Amino acid sequence: MTPEALIRYARANPGRTVEAVVRGSLGQTFRVRLRWEEGGVRFYIPAWRTYLDPKSEPLAREVMEAWRVLEARLVEGEDEPARTP
Repeated sequence: MTPEALIRYARANPGRTVEAVVRGSLGQTFRVRLRWEEGGVRFYIPAWRTYLDPKSEPLAREVMEAWRVLEARLVEGEDEPARTP
């Protein structure tokens, strides 16, 4: 899956968290959470337990450019991070 496809998946499910397993440019594998809200992609920062302000689609694509998305799913129930006001 491409980063563009991941953004389309999030846009098709607005307000819901998408968790993806991605491989970065250095070959490391990690999990990311994002959601489509307020007309942009919001990335979840676990250390802060919050979402960043919405990023425009071109900026989000730039951030995700080096990612290879291995899998993506909607987060349900207790795994869903709290919404920020």
